[in-house]
Amino acid sequence: MPTATLPADIEVFRPGRHIDDQGGVHEFSPADVADIAASYDPALHEAPLTVGHPEHDRPAYGWVQGARVNEAGHLAIASRDVEPQFAEMVASRRFAKRSAAFYPPSHPKNPTPGKWYLRHVAFLGAQPPAIAGLKEIQFADDAAGLVCFSEASSEGQPTQEHRTMSDQEKAAIARAEKAEAEAAAAQAAAKAAEDQLAQFAEQQRTARHAGFVAFAEHQVQAGKLAPKDRDMCVATLEAVADAAPVQFAEGGTTRSVSPAAWLQGLIAGSQPVVQFGEFAPGSAGQRQSAPKDDAELDARAKAYARDNKVSYAEAVAAVVSFTA
Repeated sequence: MPTATLPADIEVFRPGRHIDDQGGVHEFSPADVADIAASYDPALHEAPLTVGHPEHDRPAYGWVQGARVNEAGHLAIASRDVEPQFAEMVASRRFAKRSAAFYPPSHPKNPTPGKWYLRHVAFLGAQPPAIAGLKEIQFADDAAGLVCFSEASSEGQPTQEHRTMSDQEKAAIARAEKAEAEAAAAQAAAKAAEDQLAQFAEQQRTARHAGFVAFAEHQVQAGKLAPKDRDMCVATLEAVADAAPVQFAEGGTTRSVSPAAWLQGLIAGSQPVVQFGEFAPGSAGQRQSAPKDDAELDARAKAYARDNKVSYAEAVAAVVSFTA
């Protein structure tokens, strides 16, 4: 009679949401499972096949020789040195469940820090066979901090315990789903706020540009800018618009002004660079005589400011510049 052996590939884990034996909820993507398979190295730590979850001194009934992801996308193991009596019990469906135990990425004894690593594969649901001479397992750690997942065996029907979810498991799943929903809502709110800020910033930039264009147009009308310099004025104001304000002392006090505002003030307060043939109603084609008094200067300035849509100060400068 041939000696009983375990199948070449035994599924012990799969991607998805899993509840560990302590009620904790964990998510494993297909990439995570593939990483577990790729990281397994018997030279670093050879995972034993056990009955129940051992701490230090239970016997090993075989060893995990290698791990891979099978066609179904599940983690499957190959075994070696399997005790025939144990293999016979597995073949006769004496073990209803298998439970894969992992070192989590942050476990101090994890041979591959930062990744999940297979610690052992436990077979559950039957008494261990009494086999003399088995060497006891000697782990360099205890079970604290391990993560164990129980899966129904693909051989035979799942037990009623596996089919019925406990209240603790339901509560853990509910907490996980609530946390996911809250995280998704927070992410959506943050994205909406980010989009709103971006839209507001774009509106501010558009309004600022329109203001610079209007300013340059006014200065051209006032003779402070030559028409050829209009676009350059707008581009320069845009270039310095986001620069930090500059502080300087003036009259015993410290002032703070943005470079764009300073440049606008400098242009607006300068002497006209363009001489117009007319600057007020009834003056076409000729220069005006100097105002007789401040009242006449005031009247001319107000008329000029109204007709040319410039400030009163700019209008006064223009009236003075264009008098005979």
